[in-house]
Amino acid sequence: MQNAKRSSKMTKAELIRRVSSGALPTDTVLTDLARELHDFEAKYHMRSEVFHALIVGTPAEDTPDFINWAMCYRSYFRTLQAKFSLKTLAPYAR
Repeated sequence: MQNAKRSSKMTKAELIRRVSSGALPTDTVLTDLARELHDFEAKYHMRSEVFHALIVGTPAEDTPDFINWAMCYRSYFRTLQAKFSLKTLAPYAR
């Protein structure tokens, strides 16, 4: 079942194209990315923030799962930034 889920994933370029065109609502994208982040966190018993701080930029980052996790993490925050202006998000940064 996991392989079927993986093979049906869209590419990053397709995701960007669909979100930009309005064909894929931002809320749906955020939900899907959050679910995927949760799956990685459960699998590796590590929060995505910790993973990103510890793994990114090291040789361990080059494993396929970690590359996908890092891309998912970055995509999540880019999608949030696209949905909300920095001014809107500023109160949550404190």
